[in-house]
Amino acid sequence: MTRAQQAVTTFAIAGGIWMLGLLGILPLSETVQSEVWPALPLVALVSLGAYAFINIGYNLLVFRECPEAYQELMQEIQEAKDDLRAKNVDIA
Repeated sequence: MTRAQQAVTTFAIAGGIWMLGLLGILPLSETVQSEVWPALPLVALVSLGAYAFINIGYNLLVFRECPEAYQELMQEIQEAKDDLRAKNVDIA
């Protein structure tokens, strides 16, 4: 099973369970069914957004430098400058 199929299956099962609770088929207390249960998708969405924000921020903090890529880029820049100077293009 691919990851996309797993995600679709998980969301379908979770959505089905949520719908059963919303329709009153699952035995839930009146307070939970009328006040808490309808807000669960919003809570899940906010939680997913917070997780994504924290994950991206953490990965930016621990981003590794790549000295080999830096040296390669600097060499390509120098080659481009030399090529432009050979064609009498004024560069600053």
